[in-house]
Amino acid sequence: MATANIQLPDGTKVSIEGSPEEVARVLALYGSKEPVGDQPRNKRPKRASSITRAGSGAAPHLHNLIVENYFSERRSLADVQHRLEELGHIFPLSHLSTPLRRLVVGRELRRLREGKNWVYVRS
Repeated sequence: MATANIQLPDGTKVSIEGSPEEVARVLALYGSKEPVGDQPRNKRPKRASSITRAGSGAAPHLHNLIVENYFSERRSLADVQHRLEELGHIFPLSHLSTPLRRLVVGRELRRLREGKNWVYVRS
């Protein structure tokens, strides 16, 4: 079960629980630019610039690409990196391969061999 806490532009905080696809779909709908991570109740909140979503890194952005049907066609690791860069999310290739492999293990994506490289496509 995936969780995400987001802060809407008007300051309202929303907590979401569900499958990774459900959470990604809600985040895509509301397009939060200021995600809020899970915070212990007795600690001071983090500064706004360092607040992160539960499961931060490339995984939430990859889920958004799945929801947007980006993987309806075969995509190489470099294609995925380029698309994330277009969206303003800069990750080295080494930070994308493991989350993509986990999506394959979770059967959200398929991985196919094309020559010496792997390509990813929606299951």
